[in-house]
Amino acid sequence: MQLHWQKQGYLFLASQNISLFGTMVTGYAITWYISLTTNSGLWLALATVSTLLPQILISLISGSWADRYSRKWLIIGADGGIALLTLGLSIIWELGFHSLPWLLIFAALRSVGQGIQQPAVSSAYPQLVPEKELTRINGINQTLMSLSTLLSPMVGGLILANFDLYWALMIDVVTAIVELLCMFQIKLKPVKSDKKQTPSTDFLTGFKYLFGNSILRRLFTINALSFLLMTPATVLSLLLIQRQFGATVSYLTLQEVVWASGSIMSGLIVAKHKAFKNNSRVLGLAIGAFAITMVLMGFMSNIWLYLGAMFLAGWSMPFIMTTQAVIIQTTAAPDFMGRTFANYQMIGNLMLLIGSLTLGPLADVIPLIWIFITCGLLLLISAIWYLKATQY
Repeated sequence: MQLHWQKQGYLFLASQNISLFGTMVTGYAITWYISLTTNSGLWLALATVSTLLPQILISLISGSWADRYSRKWLIIGADGGIALLTLGLSIIWELGFHSLPWLLIFAALRSVGQGIQQPAVSSAYPQLVPEKELTRINGINQTLMSLSTLLSPMVGGLILANFDLYWALMIDVVTAIVELLCMFQIKLKPVKSDKKQTPSTDFLTGFKYLFGNSILRRLFTINALSFLLMTPATVLSLLLIQRQFGATVSYLTLQEVVWASGSIMSGLIVAKHKAFKNNSRVLGLAIGAFAITMVLMGFMSNIWLYLGAMFLAGWSMPFIMTTQAVIIQTTAAPDFMGRTFANYQMIGNLMLLIGSLTLGPLADVIPLIWIFITCGLLLLISAIWYLKATQY
């Protein structure tokens, strides 16, 4: 792997980001359709529940699958299933069945596939990439994800404004087919594991392993706090834009473009590093920076100042996501990698779900700016705790 990892590693990286682009185009189009149709925090919360809850539930067993079975075929099966579901919804939509409940059901079914796929994808990188290159690869991955975040809202907004949701769905189908063709070229050996264990005991063993490791325990604590307290910026910013500056597709698109631009620029910086000297310190500082920008968002009454704060928030994300992934990939044992990433995904999604269920309806009762400011201050306190807890 040390000498010939590039072809397989970069092909895998490319395939996952091609698929991600199509998924994000569809996701933005669906979310904006719901947001612009209802202008309701409750409906956005329902959409978030449909997206997250199935992933949380399937994560109870998907991590053990990633540790017991072929990660390659788990990815292929999950992506293929999602593509078929997307094709089915596109046909239903083209026939004229335009219903918000249909979109929620579709989002829930796709969420199951994503919950199976993500632990397998994250666990596969250490099999394909040498440890000394993980920071670089994760940095490139974050840059490509940010590029998708930059382009997908433009494409999604253009389709939603000028055509029909059907065409956004079909983009997801096409990119999934390309990703599947790439995956058939990837060679991933199954990880050796104890086949005698059941998925339930696998899950419990994975949690015991996680909380028995002090590095992972602290990481998962700050991850849970971050996903909970970042909810205003990651979920409710659509409503803040609409209520403060106007409900237009242009503003919604501009917000995503500015966020992605900051992420791309910082992602390129991260990608230049083969490794950070202290991933935990970089993570704590990046979370603290994100917290400060959330507080600033609450005070901004001018759209351009708000977008400036959004740019800084986007700048922080590649540092946050890359360092978290590298800490797990270099700390967790290979036969626990799938369960560790599944628990990481499950806890993060659970906190985001709790935040959406509580803050979404609350946003229909109290001013959003106070939600942003309060959560930002609490997130800053959490970042300071993590920096102190990880000092050596």
